[in-house]
Amino acid sequence: MRLIQSLSLIALLLGAPAAAPAQTDQTNPEGGFADLQAMVGEMRTSMYRVGEVVPGWDRGGADPDGALRAAGVDRHYFAVDGSSGRSIGIITARPLTAFAPAAWRVVDTYGASATRLDNPSLLFQMLSHRYAVGIRANGRRVRDADCSDPIANATLYEIPGAAAQPGDEAIPILFRVLILAGDGQIVCARSEGTAQAGWHMRYFTEDGHRLPGLDEEQQLMTIVPAGPLEALVNYRPTTQS
Repeated sequence: MRLIQSLSLIALLLGAPAAAPAQTDQTNPEGGFADLQAMVGEMRTSMYRVGEVVPGWDRGGADPDGALRAAGVDRHYFAVDGSSGRSIGIITARPLTAFAPAAWRVVDTYGASATRLDNPSLLFQMLSHRYAVGIRANGRRVRDADCSDPIANATLYEIPGAAAQPGDEAIPILFRVLILAGDGQIVCARSEGTAQAGWHMRYFTEDGHRLPGLDEEQQLMTIVPAGPLEALVNYRPTTQS
């Protein structure tokens, strides 16, 4: 009944180094739309490439959601540490605006915060020192795995005064491309680990096919005390000069 795992991969891909979006001819709207469609299609193929079927993939997995609820969702969050930094997952029915720092400026939005969800969760991730994303979606416990429904709404934020870096100019376009690439996609995760050691996840379709494009060996999810988001999320460049 938790969606943090798959949402964190979408945010990870938003923050990962990527080629700048192709420059479109502003005098040719049809050509620009075709370029956008092509980018969405390529990203969807990369992220949601289907692998082999794994028998029993949805049996025997851990239940991090249950552990967080036992710890108290008002006092604890999920911290998802990966190659691009730390994102924060929150089990709550409150909207993104209830947690986003007041200083963050809204750049773009997707969907509606009023969309009713049975089991909503939020994820916040830094995409660079300058940009952050907030995502809201519904999660479901399916046997011993966690499946997430398509994203209900998302917001791209800019952090005023943050240092700019190469590639920042592409993030607003990549935000829209990657959200559209995930439209209609349902991702399930099998978790391995404990509350004390943290959890690693592997990603699957609903019928048990691997989704290798979403797996990240370095990713570890743990439970941390709640606090201001700006003190908890962080960005770590994936390449160093």
